[in-house]
Amino acid sequence: MLNNTNVNNGDLVSRVSRQMRISRILIITFFIAYTLITLFPIYALFIRSFVGTKHATDLWLTPPPLEEASMDYQWGSLSVFYNLDSEKAKADLGIPADAYIQSRWTLARIAKEYDIPEQKIKDYFTPYSVYSGWIVLFTDNKFWPALFRTILITGLSLFGLNILSIMTGFGLAGLRRRDQMFVFNLYLLSAVVPLMMILLPQYMIVQWLLNLIPGYGVSGSTIRNVSQIAAIVVLNIKGGALGTMIYTGFISTIPKELGEAAEIDGASILQYFRHIVLPLLKVPIATLTVMVLPSLWNEFMGPYIYLDANNTTLLPLIQSYTGTYTTNYQVSYTGIFVSIIPLIIIYILFRNWFIQGAMSGAIKG
Repeated sequence: MLNNTNVNNGDLVSRVSRQMRISRILIITFFIAYTLITLFPIYALFIRSFVGTKHATDLWLTPPPLEEASMDYQWGSLSVFYNLDSEKAKADLGIPADAYIQSRWTLARIAKEYDIPEQKIKDYFTPYSVYSGWIVLFTDNKFWPALFRTILITGLSLFGLNILSIMTGFGLAGLRRRDQMFVFNLYLLSAVVPLMMILLPQYMIVQWLLNLIPGYGVSGSTIRNVSQIAAIVVLNIKGGALGTMIYTGFISTIPKELGEAAEIDGASILQYFRHIVLPLLKVPIATLTVMVLPSLWNEFMGPYIYLDANNTTLLPLIQSYTGTYTTNYQVSYTGIFVSIIPLIIIYILFRNWFIQGAMSGAIKG
């Protein structure tokens, strides 16, 4: 009887263990599939950066093969479809800089006209069929300054938005007085006003203020460029409902006893704010940063309206590659893919900080 009981218990343990292994395998399989599905749009965007306009309507899951450049290609068509830098191309091919190449000239005629080996021309233009977007983007002298301005505006906007939201939340915490409720409701009201409704008056006010700055009217001047970037930052950090709600709600949860103890110890309001309140704001800082970082980084309307073409950020620069009659989709997809890489890097590097900030608000003690 004892042996049968041991056998039955062994079978039960074995069956439970097998079920647990199956469950574990199913869970792992599910998360792997879910991760692949989540990452697929990024992968598809990366692949599209290699697909030219000619094959833009086809589905590609791997980069297409290189297509050898035909000597029947016309110079003008190459300039349009590949956003070709004519001056650089002439210098690379050994064509005099002052030489005029008609748009209808074929590569064969150019090779004959300037005594260039046909294979040299083919080798030069063949990579454009797949790598046009990467070649155009990284050889454009506007790309790196636009990337720097995007990082600068995003960083300053995040810093300013958090600082002003913290100060506002500290002033409105508790909502004990009628004037505090009035101001808080004004902030909430801003959330329901569409941007397009105030775009024109806001633009007119900003331009009027900028024109008061000496030297702003000089196109391309440092004063003009810095003033425009400052205007974008100020518009990004102006009073908003989200930051006010987050910090007002969180600071209101801080026990009053901490403030009373600080007051008894002789601490001023600024000392209480600096040494007690600020160290406790890791959670709302992480929350607000995670929520507004993508929108600040991917902002298009503000830079497109207020920044000059030579002082713009990434997304307006990418939009400028769009032509009237044709579009080099490789440049557009490459630009969009490159623009999200810094966001991915930031989230990877600071993921522990974001997670710890969120978890510290969920666990007491």
